[in-house]
Amino acid sequence: MSLANPLGLLALIAIPIVIAIHFLQRRAQIIPSSTLFLLEKTQKESASGRKFDRLMNSVPLWLQLLTVLLITWLLVQPRFVKSNSTQRIAIVLDSSASMSVFTEETKAKLKEILPTLQNSAEQAEYWLHESDTSENRLYHGHSLDDLLTTIDNWKPLAGATDPTHSLRISRSLAGTEGALIFLTDTPKKSIPYNAHIHSIGSYKPNCGFTGVTFETQGDQHIWQTLVRNYSSEPQTRTWYLENENGQRTPEKSLTIEPGKIISLSGAIPSGSIKAKLVLSPDAFTLDDTLPLIIPQPKTLSIHASAYPPYEKLTSSITNGFANTRTAPLPENADVLLITQTALTTLSNNAICFNNAPIKNSKYLKGNIVAEKHSLMDGLNWQSLLVRNVPPIPHTADDQVLLWQGTRALIILRPLTNGKQCLIFNFDITLSNIDKSESSVVLLYRFLNGIREAKPSHEQAITETSQPLDLITPAITKENPLTLEIQPLSGDKLITRTYKTNTKLYAADEPCYYHITHGDTPILTAANYFADTREADFSDCDTAYVPASTNATAVFKHTSGDPYWRYWVLLTLAALTLSWHHVNKPITQ
Repeated sequence: MSLANPLGLLALIAIPIVIAIHFLQRRAQIIPSSTLFLLEKTQKESASGRKFDRLMNSVPLWLQLLTVLLITWLLVQPRFVKSNSTQRIAIVLDSSASMSVFTEETKAKLKEILPTLQNSAEQAEYWLHESDTSENRLYHGHSLDDLLTTIDNWKPLAGATDPTHSLRISRSLAGTEGALIFLTDTPKKSIPYNAHIHSIGSYKPNCGFTGVTFETQGDQHIWQTLVRNYSSEPQTRTWYLENENGQRTPEKSLTIEPGKIISLSGAIPSGSIKAKLVLSPDAFTLDDTLPLIIPQPKTLSIHASAYPPYEKLTSSITNGFANTRTAPLPENADVLLITQTALTTLSNNAICFNNAPIKNSKYLKGNIVAEKHSLMDGLNWQSLLVRNVPPIPHTADDQVLLWQGTRALIILRPLTNGKQCLIFNFDITLSNIDKSESSVVLLYRFLNGIREAKPSHEQAITETSQPLDLITPAITKENPLTLEIQPLSGDKLITRTYKTNTKLYAADEPCYYHITHGDTPILTAANYFADTREADFSDCDTAYVPASTNATAVFKHTSGDPYWRYWVLLTLAALTLSWHHVNKPITQ
């Protein structure tokens, strides 16, 4: 049972007032009588008038008390729970990784507030979602215990997410009369869809790895990483390196001042490909382990056509850019370095140079203008000097990247099968291009684009949930894409299979993983947590912001008293009888 008007309970104040009145005795009316049989009865009445005396048991007293109770019952408008009535409650949990520290606080808060939000319903129906809508629903049902058990297995791993979309879905499920709750660790002033905001966070000291870089020194692969202290007080931690065979370095201690960053470096043990750096744990463990793998980018093979005047430049390209090698045969090359005579039969990626034979030509005049293109962004070509030689005609499909006056100096030509040719439409031996930094950047961008589009295996270090741009042949049921995740804890492999083209992301927690297409390896990677915003708990606190309006479902889940008319009649009858007894003369 519930009360539609709890203020009606104030009517109970009349009970002590009625009792107090009945402590005041009425003066007895004296009537001469010749009999003495009434003396015994009248000894209980006061003969001296109205004063406090002992409480007398009388009909008017009980009738007046009954009247007060009946009026109170009518004023509070009691309502009775309908059978099978259900209150809908939708909960949205902040998916940010920092919430992983507050699992127990989340359970305690829900255990505290959910019974009160059930209102007058016989049971509650719960929906439990994350603010990250890419994740599946966590729970739907009627059991609070099962809901709390679900949170034990919940792993929030996302970055900062906007809960608006998830709140909209949850509000549609709860309805206008249902309750909507958003649990987070950082106080918020307001959110949409009339939701209650409960912040259950608190300050936590934390230190963690923030990234890693590699360089090669001889036969050694040197790693360098940064460790950051997010806390407001100095932190002391120990760390060690462990390779894939379980061999560890001795633990070393480090102390980091508040808000500071220190650098660590070392070499991957000889003969090892993988390793991990381990920091002594704190409350937030995601950034306490940094998996490492020796990076091995895709290698480009370059074949240069024999043309002596360009030997210096072609040698600079094949030897000056990292992860490139010389291909002895053109059919085995990823990129060809050619002259314009080979353009007509070209079907592979290439860099073409104009070698039109001419001497004593004048320098080209006119403004140098670069077209808007990713290959040309931020490059300055104003110092480029080229001589006027017969141009390579450009077609309607060509995209001119650089003009001087009306002359196309650099052209990007699309070929079949997605291949491209970068054409330098001037004699580089009669120019100062070898002194131009922009030309080096342009060549690097062009070759790097070809490298990224090459379907080949690579080893890399990725960040958690990073989008993966993988170049693979068509993914089918017969030739699926397989993702194998090796947790850092040493648990068994997690295998996922994709039989259609889909957008892939790196794993959402630190690990090693391997991607294959059929039997062909595509990517082997070490995955680390890099979201420094989630590692900082300085803004976490407890707070509560109620919903903008309190939706109530009392009248939906309950029904009124069907006998209220009888209680009104009984109240009138009690008042009448009380009045009748009060006005009867008392004789003595």
